[in-house]
Amino acid sequence: MRIQRPAFYGWVVVAGCFIAMLCMGEVMWSFGVFFKALQGEFGWSRSITSSCYTFMVVGYAISAIVAGRLSDRYSARPVLLASALLAGPAIALCSRIETVLQLQLLLFVAGLGAGVLLSVPSSTVQRWFHNRSRSAMALALVMSGVGVGALVFAPVINHIIATTGWRQAFVFAGLFYFIAVTVAAVLVRPLPRSSSEPSSAGETQGARSSVARQLVRTPRFIALVAVLMASVFSFQVLSVHLVPLATDAGISPEIAAAALGLAGAFSVVGRLVCGLVSGRIGWRWALALAEIGIGVAVLFLLVVDEAWMLYCFVGVYGLAQGVRAVSVSGVIGCLFGMRAIGELIGIAMACAQLTAALGPYAAGYLHDVLGSYTLILWVIGIALLVCAVVVLKFLVAPVEKRVLSEEPTSGV
Repeated sequence: MRIQRPAFYGWVVVAGCFIAMLCMGEVMWSFGVFFKALQGEFGWSRSITSSCYTFMVVGYAISAIVAGRLSDRYSARPVLLASALLAGPAIALCSRIETVLQLQLLLFVAGLGAGVLLSVPSSTVQRWFHNRSRSAMALALVMSGVGVGALVFAPVINHIIATTGWRQAFVFAGLFYFIAVTVAAVLVRPLPRSSSEPSSAGETQGARSSVARQLVRTPRFIALVAVLMASVFSFQVLSVHLVPLATDAGISPEIAAAALGLAGAFSVVGRLVCGLVSGRIGWRWALALAEIGIGVAVLFLLVVDEAWMLYCFVGVYGLAQGVRAVSVSGVIGCLFGMRAIGELIGIAMACAQLTAALGPYAAGYLHDVLGSYTLILWVIGIALLVCAVVVLKFLVAPVEKRVLSEEPTSGV
């Protein structure tokens, strides 16, 4: 009699992590849709309006390290539940604001909750699929949740704003966040002890933190963080300012919001493509090509003044952002292993987000002073092309075995 092996629960974990990442797309890609509605209601300048998003990004960065460390020590479930309880109500309460300070504080709290939504799902799925043949595809599927979230929520929130107002849109966004992240927490469960990677069996949190402290001082990690800083800076600027930039060029708000969502759709394709081809070209080349694609797309945005040109931009930009998002997590797991991956992803993202937090405000300030986004687009585009060179030059080989006792998961 043939004994059936139990189904691998890792794919349920992928589904739960995907749902959590949907909410990251909702939070991080949709603020730009609220932008001009808030300006019109309160008469704020673009720099003041952008500063609200900056507060959210700062909160996100602060919690990213803590969330990654807690998921290494305990499991993803309690961390995700805390995220739902913190960020969901904070987003919904944005519907009641009357001053810029209220919005800044509430979005800061929302950021504290949302900071969970990258380090925890991406590290959790890599642990479940460590040394499995479909690990790259599992990570790509989880990371595609961000793009699906952008595709769905940018036009949905724009429709709610147009029909019932921005206050109701905040209520909807907060309620969905709470429900979806709670469902994700229920689906995601700890890796069975028998399946844990050998290098971490019986290892204390202090030992893992010691490994993390050694790894973050290596030249490769510093180079990776520098690349991530530039990448996330550009992402945050365009997440907030793409819709107002497009409408300044004479493109309708509906088309601009649809384009923002379409960028998310193309990022889904990019994430899945990255999962398919990374095994052949390596995470390092995938990341370098993504940086080139984003840089070229941003420079092309300088001449966009018609809808078809905007769609061309979002196609290239979305694909490249999708590849970049997956390949960064893949490079971290590949170069530094699984022992402290949650904390390492959290540290890298925190550094990047703290730098990127200034991006939307800087772009808004330069627009207020110069009357256009030209300077900030030039700076971002050139910086991203330089990042591709940094990736190919510095992210070459695994960390020394005296620091990391386990082999990397795949080639870079």
